[in-house]
Amino acid sequence: MEPGEAPAAAVAREVEEETGVRVVIERLAAVMHSPPVQHRNGDRTQCLEIVFACRPADPGQAARVCDDESVEVDRFSLEALPPMSKRMREIIAMVEKDEPAASFIPAP
Repeated sequence: MEPGEAPAAAVAREVEEETGVRVVIERLAAVMHSPPVQHRNGDRTQCLEIVFACRPADPGQAARVCDDESVEVDRFSLEALPPMSKRMREIIAMVEKDEPAASFIPAP
């Protein structure tokens, strides 16, 4: 997020910057925390994660690599997702539940 930028606006901007796809933010899906990370200098961090459900503003838009942060981008049906971590699959499942209220996962 850029200073002063709203989270939903940051998501829409980042998706377009990295994939060329304009999205519509449909709802807040979840608020949770990342797993703890210990850095080389010994600092420990844990990030707040805000998950939004989005859809393409125009379903015909072609995704493409738009910057040096990605080497490949693509779209997949839920039945044909590429290999990914269990955690990423759980996040996708949260979004797909289409619950009217955001999920909140308390810290341990």
